[in-house]
Amino acid sequence: MFGVNVFYRKISDLQEVVNTGAFSDEALGNYEDAIDDGATPSEAAEELTSFVFSADNVGDGKVYGIEFDLSTPLDFIGLPNTGVFVNYSLLDSKVRDEFGSRRFNSQAKYVLNAGFIQDLPEVGAAFGATYRKQGRAFGRVVGEEVTTTYGADLEIFLEKRFGDRYVVRLTGSNLLNGKKREAFNKFNTIDDQRGRDFDEYELESEKAGPVFQIVARATF
Repeated sequence: MFGVNVFYRKISDLQEVVNTGAFSDEALGNYEDAIDDGATPSEAAEELTSFVFSADNVGDGKVYGIEFDLSTPLDFIGLPNTGVFVNYSLLDSKVRDEFGSRRFNSQAKYVLNAGFIQDLPEVGAAFGATYRKQGRAFGRVVGEEVTTTYGADLEIFLEKRFGDRYVVRLTGSNLLNGKKREAFNKFNTIDDQRGRDFDEYELESEKAGPVFQIVARATF
């Protein structure tokens, strides 16, 4: 099976997380502490660096892309009990904010899933693997812009059937020690953000180890 799906969708009143412009309780507390310590209002204003975020309608947008699907057994090369699959999606979108046009916040540029399944009917077992990868994502609100990149994920499984009712499945996921990296651009005002006058630049990185799971399943 091979398929191609092209899609285009208009969205009214797109909801996203936005910066309300109100300072957070922490920022206001730090501001008051600075005043109590003898700082001038302009000096204490340096503590006003965090804001309240909330969900809100950001206007009308559109999302579009193309998706490719392939799923096939490998009989034609002498592997009748082997199947492979690939799904690849290219995604794009558009919405306008205070700074102009951009993609939807945190939307990956592409998503890839690929893998295989090998059946072993003579021993009542099967095994396979799935590889997943998604592209870079970007998000922008007032005061902050975030670029996120993701590492790949590899999952494998081994499954054994016992009679017609029982199955034991061992799964190992995140075998590539997936990472997520985020780059934050932070600004104090809208004018600073337009003029690229940075208040702070921050890098964050997260890494997770493999996860193994065994599941027994019975049908009645």
